[in-house]
Amino acid sequence: MKRISTFLIVAVLLAGMAGCTGFIGGGCIGGCYILSITSTAGGSVVTPGEGAFNYAGGALVSLVAEPEAGYEFINWTGDVDAIANVNATSTTITASASYSIRANFSGNSTTPVGISYNETEVEQLIIVLVNIERQSFNLSALSEDPLLTDLAREHSISMVENDFFGHERYPGERPLSYNMSPGDARGENLAKIPTRQTIPGPYLSLQEVCEWAVSGWMNSTGHRENILQPVFTETGVGVSFSEEGLFTYLYITQIFEGVY
Repeated sequence: MKRISTFLIVAVLLAGMAGCTGFIGGGCIGGCYILSITSTAGGSVVTPGEGAFNYAGGALVSLVAEPEAGYEFINWTGDVDAIANVNATSTTITASASYSIRANFSGNSTTPVGISYNETEVEQLIIVLVNIERQSFNLSALSEDPLLTDLAREHSISMVENDFFGHERYPGERPLSYNMSPGDARGENLAKIPTRQTIPGPYLSLQEVCEWAVSGWMNSTGHRENILQPVFTETGVGVSFSEEGLFTYLYITQIFEGVY
């Protein structure tokens, strides 16, 4: 089957990012803090809204998340230590530092019509295929890490919702270096894959789109180095569908981590 070149892939290897962390407290004039709020598809944060807000130290801020029809609120993620209840749609957060948080929603199905698989199935198969490549080079298999998975999903969703494709983070999104420990290293591969090759034409299977993504990475020097980096031991994959004109794309983010 002839494959059309309608997807982009880019890579970055962050080596030896010792001590890198996410947001640092005290980000505005007069001893106040910045609270950055985002949400996934399927709902929104109605109180205080979404974006970046300034609060005086010690302020108790109300948070209210509201799902759309057919969706349900799941939880709050990000810098959640100061949130009273991460599983409640209505809760509070104490402004004792600068934080970035996200409200997560889930629907009965986010799979576009005509496609026979969902985001989670793509995420899991990508990990399987990447581990097959690693093991063929006598490297250890990567284990899935919940934080890396959450960061990868956040970035794929952000790229779709904010109409861009790249390693940069949209305002309010956690950086790739979020919550890293001294001596850790992270890398990131991205892919944007069409779910069919021609219009009209049949949709590709789960196996076909995942093999397309991983083979594209293996044929690109930077991506290949991330996949075959011996120091990486953990990974997380995040996927989001994007309907763009007549095509539906898969935005795929894979994050790798290990100790350098």
